[in-house]
Amino acid sequence: MMAPFAHDSSGTPYDASTLTGHQQAVLALWPEFQAAAAMRWTSLDQVVRAIFHDRTGLADLPDDEADQLEALLKTAITRLHMVAPARRRPTLSRNCGRGSA
Repeated sequence: MMAPFAHDSSGTPYDASTLTGHQQAVLALWPEFQAAAAMRWTSLDQVVRAIFHDRTGLADLPDDEADQLEALLKTAITRLHMVAPARRRPTLSRNCGRGSA
């Protein structure tokens, strides 16, 4: 199971067969998180390094930390979906409702 747009720190797509089941669960969530956050400017390994300072990337996460990251991503995805409608709502013009001159 290879998730699109998920690459290791060298830029190579992950080989999911080399990851534990817990790491694969994180990898499977990554595209949904990227879509919810509307971001492509960072990699999964960069996020792992930012959150778990002593880890080099997803393949370096022990299962308990992979579980923590999976929970964080799920929470973030849910919250991002909750605020997405507010971000997409068009702003009204200042002249809205006033007659044109």
